[in-house]
Amino acid sequence: MNPRFLLWISAPIALSAGVLWLSAQEPKAEPKGAAAEGVKVAELASQLQAREKSIAQKEGELRQLEQRLITLQATLDKDRGDLATREKAVQEALAKLEQLRLRPVIDPQIIRTYEAMDPAAGAQAMKELAGQNQDVAVALLAGMAPKKAAKLMDQLAPLDAKLAGRLSERVGLSKPKEPGA
Repeated sequence: MNPRFLLWISAPIALSAGVLWLSAQEPKAEPKGAAAEGVKVAELASQLQAREKSIAQKEGELRQLEQRLITLQATLDKDRGDLATREKAVQEALAKLEQLRLRPVIDPQIIRTYEAMDPAAGAQAMKELAGQNQDVAVALLAGMAPKKAAKLMDQLAPLDAKLAGRLSERVGLSKPKEPGA
């Protein structure tokens, strides 16, 4: 026989015999440290799972807080816009109030006198008054009843159309707007 052939046959047989011999042996007891390490690994794994669960819960809470912050930021931005709008309205109201405060105070008796005058005579008097002090003429017209002021302006227009236009414009700008208008 060829030595090579003998080697090919004897090597698997020897290996099988070694495996059988090792399997027949009684298992050795594990050292105490190995069992303790197994317990520690299991304990560490459960601690790690608990920690991961805690982290996932905290991440969820953070996402909720982030959404709440986004909502609050949007509300804050809206409130800022509303506040700016209100501030603008207050500034406009203060400007109108200042304009009304600066308007000369006209004695109600003079207003009633102009209202009682013949519109043609009142228009002539208004032309003279406006030539001396246009602010007083505007305040006087603004204080008159609208129908009586209209008759007076109707008579003033043919006398001095530009003056009638200027007075109308200033009265219109100086009168506060009605809430329903």
